[in-house]
Amino acid sequence: ETGLEQFAGGEAVDNLFARWRFGASHGAPPVPDSEEMRKALQTACYGSKSFAELRGLLGDGGLERVLLQSLPPGQRELLNQLAPEKIQLPSGRSAKVQYVDGQPPAVASRLQDFFGMKETPRVAGGRVNVVVHLLAPNYRPVQMTQDLAGFWERLYPQVRKELGRRYPRHSWPE
Repeated sequence: ETGLEQFAGGEAVDNLFARWRFGASHGAPPVPDSEEMRKALQTACYGSKSFAELRGLLGDGGLERVLLQSLPPGQRELLNQLAPEKIQLPSGRSAKVQYVDGQPPAVASRLQDFFGMKETPRVAGGRVNVVVHLLAPNYRPVQMTQDLAGFWERLYPQVRKELGRRYPRHSWPE
């Protein structure tokens, strides 16, 4: 009755459902109806005696885990394949994919994390390019692109010069 936002930040819940809708539009299982969600939450809440206990159980990503675990295993893997929660970057870091209804998925990380990645990451079985937000070492935006190969070829040489002057301690390979 108090709403899902009581147990997880509204942004986390919004991103989960936008991810789910994106995946469903590309062949993943549909977003569960409110009755299925209610059952999953009821099962997860069994034995809890207060909202504080529920927040402890469902906070910090717990709500998302409970809702995703309500899917049968094959459907959960299909959702993760078509609409992954994170993308692995060449630097070894993983970046969270942001899903917003009506927009292509996006990922943001420091420019150096993308060194070695020649092509734009794709989701939905390789059918949809992710919008890449390239950030400076101070995490401020430098460039947004859906064509990473074109960025490396046409724009990176100029960006490299500017960032090399501003951040001389960082490596800016050609």
